[in-house]
Amino acid sequence: MSSTPPEQAKRISKTRLIILIGAVAIVAAGAAALLTNIVERKQEAQNPFYRVVVLTDTTEDPAVWGKNFPLQYDDYLRTVDQVRTRYGGSEALPRDPDSTDPRSVVAQSRLVDDPRLITMWDGYAFAVDFREERGHAFMLEDQTFTERQHVVKQPGTCMHCHGSVYAPYKRLGNGDIMKGFEAMNAMPYMTARKHITHPIACIDCHEPSTMQLRVTRPGFIEGIRALKASQGVANYDVNRSATRQEMRSFVCGQCHVEYYFKGPEKRLVYPWAKGLKVDSILAYYEEVKHKDWQHRQSGAPMLKAQHPEFELYNQGIHARSGVACVDCHMPYKRSGAMEISDHHVRSPLLNINRA
Repeated sequence: MSSTPPEQAKRISKTRLIILIGAVAIVAAGAAALLTNIVERKQEAQNPFYRVVVLTDTTEDPAVWGKNFPLQYDDYLRTVDQVRTRYGGSEALPRDPDSTDPRSVVAQSRLVDDPRLITMWDGYAFAVDFREERGHAFMLEDQTFTERQHVVKQPGTCMHCHGSVYAPYKRLGNGDIMKGFEAMNAMPYMTARKHITHPIACIDCHEPSTMQLRVTRPGFIEGIRALKASQGVANYDVNRSATRQEMRSFVCGQCHVEYYFKGPEKRLVYPWAKGLKVDSILAYYEEVKHKDWQHRQSGAPMLKAQHPEFELYNQGIHARSGVACVDCHMPYKRSGAMEISDHHVRSPLLNINRA
């Protein structure tokens, strides 16, 4: 039998010791890195945002909110995207800017896609210009420069759903949004436009001190109160009584609805006093004797459903199952340890894995 010389045995033992120490050091370093990462992620989860600026009930510029919420603000800016799906959506079409319309890009014309609409709406402003809706980033710009402005004198009421109106309403109403709402309704559109700086912004849906969702549109506040009254619930206050999950649809229902302008004061009204179904809304219109216009060829009194997404949603499987609008159009996503709502509002078909 051969034996290992003592010096060689010492060298082998020393080598093994060095390897063992190195392995332990690597494991320790990995464990320390993992522990550090876990601690950092827990801290991120405990601090969903860092207060860089103080937000108040008069902070209407979304860029200022973006200093505290950069992830959400980056998503919000992406609503400029124009992508068509099988069932809708807009695509970017070039146009030559002119003195009346500085836009170099617009969406496709629905009147070109379906010329029957021109006959159907003859005598109504929508027979002149009706395009596929673009993202929230363009809602103010597209309303300002639509050709419908040249056909009828649109009222300031239109700003209710085409701009960030919460702060302007408060200014016009000396702190009372209802009074500010009424004041802007009575203005010509271009006069009201001077009071508006941004399209829909953070302040329109979030309470600045708590970030809780809130309803700021008087039309919805009054409309949902009338709907609840028809269901036996008196004096319903949406910002006090709605659940968090309800608010995740109500903030969208502030604007994605059917509506009409009431009387010479052009007061915006959501016709829900008898319910949300089309028969209920028609019964309401017949009771108040409202018509949108008189058809130029037939002379018949006409109604045009505007964009009744909230009404249709409430009659579908999603509402019955407790699924909110934002669950599909603004689904949650991960950013580090944080879970945030995707503020790139768009079709669920463009985000199918998370929607």
